Amino acid sequence: MDDTFEIIDYEPRYKQALEDISLPWLLEYDLLEPVDLEMLADPERFLVEGGRVLLARRDGEVIGMIMLELQGDGRCEALKFGVKEDFRRQGVGRALMQAVIDAARALDQQVLIVTSNHRLKDALRIYEDFGFQYVEYSDKWFQLSDIRMELVL
Repeated sequence: MDDTFEIIDYEPRYKQALEDISLPWLLEYDLLEPVDLEMLADPERFLVEGGRVLLARRDGEVIGMIMLELQGDGRCEALKFGVKEDFRRQGVGRALMQAVIDAARALDQQVLIVTSNHRLKDALRIYEDFGFQYVEYSDKWFQLSDIRMELVL
């Protein structure tokens, strides 16, 4: 197997891959909410609103993903950040995070937001390494998220 991967934009033919990546970790950590299923069922809504859905692909297989939602006023949020278990700790997550930061900057966004849960230690470490700062979190869209971080772009 080739160890290289590429970051690509979402295409409808990859829709099932979004669930294949997200559902295992959401279920493992008991974090699945109805809003998650809505996002995975309609990824095109992020594109229509000007955002992006970025995928990591290796040997034709989608192995990681991240969604970028524009929220207005120069603020955007990275959502559904995940990598298939067999491909973790190989730089895929970091490449996806860099790609979403670059995409947000290219769209002239000023602040990139992530929300998470304290149990997702690997994701939190990546956010911290990229310079995200913890901020107060009160306007919860995901009821099971208990951490909010922001990166000034």
